[in-house]
Amino acid sequence: MAWSRPLLLAGLALFAHTTQAQEVVWAAVVYNTHGERSPVVFPSDDVLTPLGARQSFLSGSRFRDRYIATSQDRLTSNSTIDGLSRDVLDDAQTYILSSTFQYTVASALAFMQGLYPPANLSSSQDVNRMSILTNGSIFDYPLGGYQYPHIFTASPVDPNSIFVAGDQKCSSHKNVATDYFDSQEYSQIKSATQTFYDTFQPAFGGFVQNGTASYDIAYPIYDYLKYGYMHNQSVRDELTDTELSRARALASQWVYHVNSNTSTNDPKSAARTIAGRTMAAQVIRSLLSNFESQGEENKLSVLFGRFEPMMAFASLAQLPTKNQNFFALPEDGSSMVFEMFTVDHDHNAGYPRFDDLNVRFLFRNGTNSSSPLVPYPLFGLTDSQMSLSLAEFSSYLSNITISDISDWCNICGGQEVAFCPIFDSSPRSSAGSQGPSTGLKPAVAGVIGALVTLAVLGILLALAMVLGGIRLTRKATNKRANLGGFKAGEKLASDPDLLSAKGNAGIMTIGEGKDRVTSWELAERGRVKETESQRPSSIRRRSLEIDDLDSHLSVQPTKVNERV
Repeated sequence: MAWSRPLLLAGLALFAHTTQAQEVVWAAVVYNTHGERSPVVFPSDDVLTPLGARQSFLSGSRFRDRYIATSQDRLTSNSTIDGLSRDVLDDAQTYILSSTFQYTVASALAFMQGLYPPANLSSSQDVNRMSILTNGSIFDYPLGGYQYPHIFTASPVDPNSIFVAGDQKCSSHKNVATDYFDSQEYSQIKSATQTFYDTFQPAFGGFVQNGTASYDIAYPIYDYLKYGYMHNQSVRDELTDTELSRARALASQWVYHVNSNTSTNDPKSAARTIAGRTMAAQVIRSLLSNFESQGEENKLSVLFGRFEPMMAFASLAQLPTKNQNFFALPEDGSSMVFEMFTVDHDHNAGYPRFDDLNVRFLFRNGTNSSSPLVPYPLFGLTDSQMSLSLAEFSSYLSNITISDISDWCNICGGQEVAFCPIFDSSPRSSAGSQGPSTGLKPAVAGVIGALVTLAVLGILLALAMVLGGIRLTRKATNKRANLGGFKAGEKLASDPDLLSAKGNAGIMTIGEGKDRVTSWELAERGRVKETESQRPSSIRRRSLEIDDLDSHLSVQPTKVNERV
């Protein structure tokens, strides 16, 4: 989709003005969607494609041009971050957080390859002392000096997962989607588009059964058609550009209604826009961390996830009122950027005061060479208010953020989520808090007491084994924990939950008569239906076992600025 040319020119003019005014960027937070991945309807795990890796690499390269290297590229408009290491990655300056989907972690790696490409330490002034041997030899890392970034990955049993995937384990988010599914508007769209979806049946290649394609599964259908249009000549022959654009528009409409503020004073807004609220909390947390450390930490924070946080935040920040394209699904590898900067600051005075810091928002839709970073005013402000003071920005965000883990658990009905029982209902922390409250409920305290007792018994048993010769053996078994739902028994807790309106939608034909019901199906007015189906005889990967879950319950979540 084309973006506003007048707004683009205004943004470039703004950059030219701020450059003349000796602007200094002190910190930036980037939320990046993953690159192209395989469709959710495929029977195999969703993975980043080579094209998707290339998209993420280009995104990282463009941010290198903007924040690290000197560039006159009019599309990146150089604004180097003060003190950010130029050639050698310094993990103390960056914070990289990703959900645990293969395609988001791989996107983070590809992005960092572009941001910090291989560095030849043997010929660099920044020789790593660990590279020097006692005989004076210098060894580079493999692959020409490849740099290994520290990427934090937050699984669904990690409280930090809500800051990049706040909707994924939020049962209330799924439940409030029924408001849209029950609406007259939804019924009318479904009826009016049924013929349109029926025409795609030859292109589905058996991945969608006859009679199930409809607006109920608008996003999975577009996801498959978009991939097929790029990689499958048969699909491309069955599909016109106009039809693909319409499929995208319908998928965007479906996703936006499920993840947005569609009306004022909506009591269910918190659950509907939960992904944007928690992502916003991480944004302000990272910026305030940079201020509190006087610019030493969180110079550049990059978050990697799916499109839901991006669309939910766009709704909360009233961005569709500035550009209607914010109603649409973002392109692969899109970036939301929050920059903290000063204008005409005296470097001899050291790090700026709180009142001197400003924040602006920018957006790049996709990674095409014609897609620049464009600034937009937030929260319905005018085009003359492209930036806000840090105090103003914090105040606006405080109205929409959910930064406390217990708040998320209360809104999402998350008592079945592994980490929620740990957190009580003590007073909430502010948006700038560096960590969640950690009070223990009596029931959890009882569990801990039981675990201590078991530990003592374990010690006694160990002594008996050493002194008395007692030996324990375990009978081999092929039984596994079965989580059901998406990809049946092979689904991990980290697999994404994609919503759909009806339980019989999207049954995929795989191989010879093997049907799979995906977890973007919502049975009986929006609830997820987990259906047992025939499973492949071979298991590709280890399921989440009870022992894995228990190991996380006793661990406190890491704070944002900790380096493990």
